[in-house]
Amino acid sequence: METRTFGRRGVVVQAVAPTTFAPRQTAAPLEDVRPAEARVLELHPAERSLADNLPIMTVGLILFLLMIFGVQQRLAFDVGKGGELSLESLIACGAVSYDRLIGSGEWWRAFLAPLLHGSTSHVLGNCFALFFIGMRLEPMIGRAWCGAAFVVSGLGGVAGSMIGNPHHLVTVGASGAITGLLAALFVVSFRHQGDAAEAHAMRRTALRFGVPALAPLAFGASGHTDYFAHAGGALTGGAVGLLLCGIWSDVVPRPKFTTEAAAGASLGLFVAFAACVLARPDFAAEAAVASERLPSAEFANVTSVSLEKSADLVARYPSDPRAHILRGMALARARKLAYAESELRLATSMPVTNDSGRAARDFAQAILGIVVRDEGRRGEAETIVSSLCRDPAQTANQTLLKTSRLCE
Repeated sequence: METRTFGRRGVVVQAVAPTTFAPRQTAAPLEDVRPAEARVLELHPAERSLADNLPIMTVGLILFLLMIFGVQQRLAFDVGKGGELSLESLIACGAVSYDRLIGSGEWWRAFLAPLLHGSTSHVLGNCFALFFIGMRLEPMIGRAWCGAAFVVSGLGGVAGSMIGNPHHLVTVGASGAITGLLAALFVVSFRHQGDAAEAHAMRRTALRFGVPALAPLAFGASGHTDYFAHAGGALTGGAVGLLLCGIWSDVVPRPKFTTEAAAGASLGLFVAFAACVLARPDFAAEAAVASERLPSAEFANVTSVSLEKSADLVARYPSDPRAHILRGMALARARKLAYAESELRLATSMPVTNDSGRAARDFAQAILGIVVRDEGRRGEAETIVSSLCRDPAQTANQTLLKTSRLCE
């Protein structure tokens, strides 16, 4: 990256023509009396220090996130296909929701959730984005400010989730912090002291990652991506970028107050470790609940569970609605519709404590409607599934019900 220079490195006084009797002498260069930081600014980045331009903080953050995900895998109660952790495992490790953070006062989740990920593809995707963003941002603002921006943007992402998402929705991931770095990169690119091409490349990187991260909010965010966390992180990271522009002097290559920024980033890391200690009692409680939950692998193929196996699963996991769903479906395939209806009604009546339970209840409701229709009570079946047919979030269940001609 080429840096423009301000002033000349040193001015040499032209030598005076010697007289016949005087020896030839050349005047020494005038001393460069400018501040040291102004002279440093003129140096090309490679001339300053190779280590100064390496994205060490970015690489460190990536390794840190991967290490934490490895710990999650070891602690998880249930790991599905693609390294996907069960919801109970995520909650036990520190996933955040409004009900948990505000309702129950578990503030420590705000510092853990941005470091957690739900699956292998989730963590790898975030690390991929973090690498490309950090490669441009960190050499520009320095490691201390890059780390501080990550911490602040991560908290901003949690705030966005709490404001925009349903209170029960559980969320994890560093995407809020990464989107904050994107916003900071975009803002400070206009303050960039290098050439115009480099500044344009920074904005192009910010837009390439930022538009997909934020655009769905304009069309009604849905699915498994927490776009409200992206928005909260972007607003916070943009504010950090504006702060950096405000404190960035023309005579220094990077923003001031690096010591304070490093202290802020270190404080965030310290609080995250302290949060791990506070999470231990909750982890033990969630572990007790998880021991009564049906493993995800058992529920992976709901159409192949036999009558004998479904009976065994109900006996082993009587408080898990998914076991009763499997039992009900096995009974329905055996044309024991009255018994199937009983099992499915039991599944829909069980207490719901999280999104996993809600999904199981909704699925049980859809299957119950189909069974009741097969029993010849179509009007009652349509009443049972009417709420699912109206809910735009029930796309999977609606597909099933449309095939059964219960959702038109």
